[in-house]
Amino acid sequence: MTKKYLILLLAACLAISGQAQEKFTRGFAGKNKIFIPKGSFGGGLSASWRKFSLGDDEGYTVLSKYIGDLKGGYRSIGVAPSFEYFFGTNLSAVARFEYSWLGVDLNKASLHLSEDLGLDIAGQHYKRQSYALAAGVRYYVPFMGSRIFGWFVEGTLNGGYVQSMLYEETDNLKQGTYKDKWKLALRLDPGICFFVHENFDFEVSVGLLDFTWTITKQTENQVKTSSGNSLGTGLNIDILAIRFGAHFYLW
Repeated sequence: MTKKYLILLLAACLAISGQAQEKFTRGFAGKNKIFIPKGSFGGGLSASWRKFSLGDDEGYTVLSKYIGDLKGGYRSIGVAPSFEYFFGTNLSAVARFEYSWLGVDLNKASLHLSEDLGLDIAGQHYKRQSYALAAGVRYYVPFMGSRIFGWFVEGTLNGGYVQSMLYEETDNLKQGTYKDKWKLALRLDPGICFFVHENFDFEVSVGLLDFTWTITKQTENQVKTSSGNSLGTGLNIDILAIRFGAHFYLW
């Protein structure tokens, strides 16, 4: 009898010890796999804006023995309203309209190639504006099971129109090259997002990979015309092309 009591007492102690000790985990598995539920709607706006000066007085200064007396500026703006529908958990169909504008002005620059060879440039300008429609899918992944922080990857098919001109202005007369370009591209854009409210988040994304087909028509000094097309791909991270966005969701 004493032996049976000892066995029962030992079993009871082991059971109590097992209940008191919790399983150790670092939380990588996570309990929350649903970041945005199926059937949700989302809408938002992404925007980018950049401006800096070229010169010695303010803004960006070029320190080079080849370029001196540089004056000019760089400006760009982009807006992209979007709409999302989640046909699966964390998986959405995306539609977006994109508009961007870019302006570069080189008011003055001196190129010193050697002691006997130099060149002064003034009045050079480049303007570009583009319109595009994009449609594709976006997949969200919660960070360590969080429903506040997450990252996403977006793949889209983009079609658009770009108009640009590179010209020289002297005595109020413009001479240069004007281009019309039609583009069709496959793009891959990763990003991160975080919720500041139950239905509202901020996001940051950057272009990573694109596969583009373009048709270009250009006119030089309103006289000479030419056209061509190209097909190519690019893999690069453009830090200056980071987009900031805000989205509102309806569950």
